[in-house]
Amino acid sequence: MITKEIITNFFEGKCDAGEVAIVQAWLAENPAKLKEYIGAEEWEDFQPDRVLAPDISDKLWNNIDKNTASPAVHFSYFRWMAVAASVLLVVGASWQFILKRQKTSIISAATVAIPRNVFNNTPQKKALTLSDGSAVELLPSSTLSYPENFTSLKRDVILNGEATFNIAKDVAKPFSVYSNSVLITVLGTRFTVNSYESNNATKVVLYEGRVMVKIIDSSSQDNKNEYYLIPGDVFIFKKSARILHLEKDKDDGYVFNNYPLDVVFDQLQIIYNEKIVYNKAELGNRSFIGKIDKKDSLYHILQSIALLNNFGLHKQGDSFVISN
Repeated sequence: MITKEIITNFFEGKCDAGEVAIVQAWLAENPAKLKEYIGAEEWEDFQPDRVLAPDISDKLWNNIDKNTASPAVHFSYFRWMAVAASVLLVVGASWQFILKRQKTSIISAATVAIPRNVFNNTPQKKALTLSDGSAVELLPSSTLSYPENFTSLKRDVILNGEATFNIAKDVAKPFSVYSNSVLITVLGTRFTVNSYESNNATKVVLYEGRVMVKIIDSSSQDNKNEYYLIPGDVFIFKKSARILHLEKDKDDGYVFNNYPLDVVFDQLQIIYNEKIVYNKAELGNRSFIGKIDKKDSLYHILQSIALLNNFGLHKQGDSFVISN
């Protein structure tokens, strides 16, 4: 959720990568709010690197001219509208303002925070090793933004798409993944985040350790905005949050109570420590109800699910592949 403190920290250059992304998106949606945080003298000095096209500028001016009386107001309001509109056109303009406002001290900090953007345009996973030793498997059509070197206090990255993280443990320096209005914070653990913009949903699958997931979307329907996951949990966020636990019964069998098939496959991967490859879109709205004894082989279980749903199943390398 956007707060005055976060916005103030943004203009003072104190935000981490996740908070910067949130504030920039908020300013793009609410350009008029920018005036509350920047004084008139600073507006005079601020020069965005892009301006509106002449035809758009003329239309704005004509509209303002019809609805105002004082020439002084014309100029002040038009200047404000032009700069506000340029904020919509140039997401990074506010960073330039921060650099100018904070001068040398913030320039050095911003240099450290400049991210490296890695896009995986191959059909295979891309292996990355971050400066702290954490390992990332970036899936196809996914982008990870991260600094070449983490700061002394935080380890923040931004994900669009899907990746599996194996985080190097550092109790003094939390590791945070910002993805689609969700912030995942850990100290050292292994988990997967799936958050393609086209899906408008975020899924976190925890394999080892413990993570805290925080909802930072102000439009969320949840009153609660922090969730703690344990291994086997699948967290899904789409307007509201839902956690699906890996449940056991009295006989130590695993129970799936009408879980979506993608969640079932994710949890079977955790139980058997095997990789299951599937296309979520091909699964449709299918779900699974049943009990699984871990003495059963994973192949036998997947074969039963595949037959029930008219799917194909084959082994490819170390992975089981579900196909439609």
